[in-house]
Amino acid sequence: MSDKYAVPNKLPGKTVSILAHRKRRILADKATLEQRKALKTKRVAAARKHHNFRRPESFVMGYLKAERTAKRIKQTILRTKFTDTKDASKTNKKLLLVMRHAGKKIFDETTNKIFQTLHMTHRHHAVFLRNDKETQILLKVIEPFIIYGYPSISVIRELIFKRGFARINYQKTPIQSNTLVEEHLGEKGVICLEDIIHEIYTVGPNFDAVREFLCSFLLKAPRDGFKNKVSVPFKRGGEYGDRGDGINDLIMRCI
Repeated sequence: MSDKYAVPNKLPGKTVSILAHRKRRILADKATLEQRKALKTKRVAAARKHHNFRRPESFVMGYLKAERTAKRIKQTILRTKFTDTKDASKTNKKLLLVMRHAGKKIFDETTNKIFQTLHMTHRHHAVFLRNDKETQILLKVIEPFIIYGYPSISVIRELIFKRGFARINYQKTPIQSNTLVEEHLGEKGVICLEDIIHEIYTVGPNFDAVREFLCSFLLKAPRDGFKNKVSVPFKRGGEYGDRGDGINDLIMRCI
């Protein structure tokens, strides 16, 4: 066999430096990232510059909405007949579950103060309240922004186990064990989560202490969304207002 068809032992090629290739790739990646950051910064600046311009109507609408809300509050207090606390205890409906479902931006100061007092500063916040005359007055004032009703013990248990957080030193802390409950509520005779559930459901003597210990429950928007108009009361086929026992189905869709 002639040497013409012989395969050489070493193929000809250029000398390749792995470190040089790696350095070029790193520099290319850095340049791409810097270019993306520059484009993103430019887009954000352009968007802010675009939104800096506000029409005069946007300033006036806030005052108009605040006046309308104040007028509605006065009419509601004058027209509404509130039930007595004794009647609520007779019907065994001493507990209310309230969820804020609307009002991302509220211009009325009275409504904002009530939401801050009830620890419902954002949408989809839910709290437990006593069903007494003072609570009914507050709920009627902020009724277009909330949904409330009578929770079942199963819903209370689901909220506390899945969405329950403790307020310790003004900080939101997860409840990881019964030891945390006993440290802060042991003097009241509440030493575990089941005691908290029982105290809330029965509206016992330590209900206020348990309510202050728990943070507001941050829920999600209901699965499949709201089926009716949010701006119409529940009694007229809408969403907001008193739902009675129907609040349980809605809360389970929000957990």
